[in-house]
Amino acid sequence: MMRIYRMMIAVAGEYAGPFRRTLLLAAAASVVQALAWAITLPLLNIALADGPLRRAALAGWLGLLAALIVLEGILRWVEGEFVYRYWHRVTGAMRLRLAGRLRCMPLEQLARRKSGDLATVLGNNVTFAATAISSLATLAVQLAVVPGLLLGVVFALDWRPGVLLLLGAAWAAPCLLRARRAAGADFQRIDAADADASAAIVEYVQGQAMLRATGRAGVDAPCLRGVFDRQHRAQHASGDTVRRIAQAQLRAQLTLVAAAGLGIWLFAGGELPLASLLCLVALLAQMAEPLTLGMSMLRLFELADAALGRVNALLAEPDLLTDTPYQRPRHFGLRLENVSFRYQGQSRAVVSGLSLAIPERSLTALVGPSGGGKTTLTRLMSRFADPQQGRILLGDADLRHMQPETLLRHVSVVFQDVWLMDDTLAANIALGRPGASREEIEDAARRAHVHHVIARFALGYDTPAGEAGSALSGGERQRIAIARAILKDAPVVLLDEPTASLDSEAEYYVQQAIEALVVDKTVVIVAHRLSTIRAADQIAFIDEGRCVELGSHPTLMARAGGRYRALVEAQRADPAAE
Repeated sequence: MMRIYRMMIAVAGEYAGPFRRTLLLAAAASVVQALAWAITLPLLNIALADGPLRRAALAGWLGLLAALIVLEGILRWVEGEFVYRYWHRVTGAMRLRLAGRLRCMPLEQLARRKSGDLATVLGNNVTFAATAISSLATLAVQLAVVPGLLLGVVFALDWRPGVLLLLGAAWAAPCLLRARRAAGADFQRIDAADADASAAIVEYVQGQAMLRATGRAGVDAPCLRGVFDRQHRAQHASGDTVRRIAQAQLRAQLTLVAAAGLGIWLFAGGELPLASLLCLVALLAQMAEPLTLGMSMLRLFELADAALGRVNALLAEPDLLTDTPYQRPRHFGLRLENVSFRYQGQSRAVVSGLSLAIPERSLTALVGPSGGGKTTLTRLMSRFADPQQGRILLGDADLRHMQPETLLRHVSVVFQDVWLMDDTLAANIALGRPGASREEIEDAARRAHVHHVIARFALGYDTPAGEAGSALSGGERQRIAIARAILKDAPVVLLDEPTASLDSEAEYYVQQAIEALVVDKTVVIVAHRLSTIRAADQIAFIDEGRCVELGSHPTLMARAGGRYRALVEAQRADPAAE
């Protein structure tokens, strides 16, 4: 229980204080509820006493009972304020904290998680974790405190029914513990199956064009095949848990009946007064409801436990740490020193002992076969991950010693797969520099050769980009991303195959946009079409994570048997590659 409580406190975050007060209120209300039931004994003693009815004494006890009932109602009402006042705040704050955690995680680590899994955590798990904090926690307090206090009252009546109840609890406990362990395992499977199903749905929606083109867009889509069957099996593989809960409930109910029977037997033997017997039966009836309800809700509590665990696991993901002392670049050249990097879970290094100097305000092109490590290098230069060996410096400042905000302020990145928000085109460009004026946004768009595209839309710059930029073509999305980088005006620009997979017209406009972007910048470009980078100051041929050739285009072309020369000649022989 303490483990779950600590997880709730961690998830509650800034609202941990109100949450603790709510639990204290729930405990206080439960104590008042138990005291109200304890008053039944003096009431029954007065009502069943021989002689004239003592109205004054009866009125006093009834007044106390009414006061306790009113007090319990007030405490429950104040307790419920947390649900109505804080539930949405806790949910929103939790999602913002998780978003902040995603921002601080290394992107290489984040990429290993399925988008559906993250959607499940940020969606269903957060909602259920907030429900656990706002409602289930107070219910758990009530279900634990009330039966415990009523058991104390039973002992005050007669120790023998109390001992019988303790023995019954020991009899039911093994079933309950086994049911709890089984329920925990059930919901781990169900949660994993739900995350897989969410990921499959996201993949199915995003892959509609390809699936329709191959005639696999129906229920036989590869990404959907079997995933819902696995989800169904996971949800229905909990029969053993249900049986164990039913066994525990049966044992608890038999124990309560046995305690009532013992009370009747003691009354028949003259060892228990009638008032005490009636009070005992009332207490046992009151204990039956929370015990049965608590056992019935065991699976719900375990589901909350699983949701809290997944939320806390994401919150506990390690940050991309910044070493001290913090450093700032004195210039904007890049230098890679003996850099080696492998993705987690892979034995082969993607980058191996690579050293490369990139002078300030120069254009360096990375070329070579696919899978050679070019894109990984650009990601390392923008510190999406840290190399396991060596270091990368920006202006003599080690990237590990640069605060993320400082580094990203000096670096613009344009990837091959451009991401656009489902917001206006102006808002997407303004991501480069929040607060930019409309004139500055339009100027960046003109320099990126995308203004005339935006002007064709009826809403102009207020046109929604659509999900993932679906309102635009690939080349247009690329130019929006370049306009964003132009507006940011960072001194270092990293371009990852920006013209790959574009037709000749789109490539022309993107090339014009790139030329506007890279003026007086330190530029690193991953090049697929070699005809676009012949004017580069230096060209690095990257293969198997190593820089095997380095020089200008004329220098490398003059090298007989060189890798770069062979690649250029191969592209000349195949016009489609150009």
